[in-house]
Amino acid sequence: MSELRFEDVSVHYGSRRHGLTAVQNANLTVPDGQIVGLVGESGSGKSTLARAAVGLASVTTGRILLDGAPVPLRGPRRPVQLVFQDPYSSLDPRMTVGASIGEAIPRRAPVTGAVLDRRAEVARLLGLVELDPDLARAFPGRLSGGQRQRVALARALAARPEVVIADEITSALDVSIQGTVLNLLHKLLRELGISMLFISHNLAVVRYVATSIAVMYLGQIVENGPADDVLGDPQHPYTRDLLAAVPDPGHPPDRPDDPAVRAVADAEPADPHRPPTGCRYHTRCPIGPLVRPDRARCRTEVPTTDHRHHAACHYASSAEPALLTGDPTTQRSTS
Repeated sequence: MSELRFEDVSVHYGSRRHGLTAVQNANLTVPDGQIVGLVGESGSGKSTLARAAVGLASVTTGRILLDGAPVPLRGPRRPVQLVFQDPYSSLDPRMTVGASIGEAIPRRAPVTGAVLDRRAEVARLLGLVELDPDLARAFPGRLSGGQRQRVALARALAARPEVVIADEITSALDVSIQGTVLNLLHKLLRELGISMLFISHNLAVVRYVATSIAVMYLGQIVENGPADDVLGDPQHPYTRDLLAAVPDPGHPPDRPDDPAVRAVADAEPADPHRPPTGCRYHTRCPIGPLVRPDRARCRTEVPTTDHRHHAACHYASSAEPALLTGDPTTQRSTS
């Protein structure tokens, strides 16, 4: 088993009065052997949630559990490993590839207790991520971006993790290299049986790898469910907007005719230091009070998640599919 669970997790930075709540009451499960995609705009709290899982950000309230027990954050066993967005900054430029990977290798094998040959283990890990073992003698500055990201992945796998958190690991790569890395992730999960939380702002990438998808906005998870269901029939207006933003050369997105809806669609995200009351998305929502004055409750009442896909929207079941993004069933082919 390797199930990672976030239970009502909140992360607050700074003082109570002047700080920032980057994540608020997040509930998310990464099932054993599956890839869960976490999507949202920059600043939505995705990376903070990832850093909290490995102890790089302190959990203010809530719990993060691995198979029902608190995730070990100290000691030799680190079963949850994080792969960062920028592989160059996460690797020491003064250390060779082999030294960087070898630093994360435990002295003994977790199951058998046998002493590990670090040189052989480095070669095995490089082969696992489809790199030439001879690169162990190279420095990160000699490698391409795709190679560095594979080294960072090998370094995470060196600790024999049960769960890997991949934080925007393809965003800095060329499109052709992105596909190669994503295929590698699929292969590794099949061979190693680990679970993965795959974080990205790119819904087209997430839909390619994830079995389920969680959508995050201003520190809150606003929709969560099986990937096909969330993408085929999104219940939250924000998820619909994310789908509409996925480029589709064959079907250019239509601009809404209503100027009020257009203005709301073009609005900037709210200030995370001063999030809106009620539903946090109401200042940009195409079916909210700025467009529908009769829906004033969105300004003051926090929506429940008692809807399909746990959508945090008062009107999730009555959201008009074609109002802003078009019929959601037409979005299935956009990638």
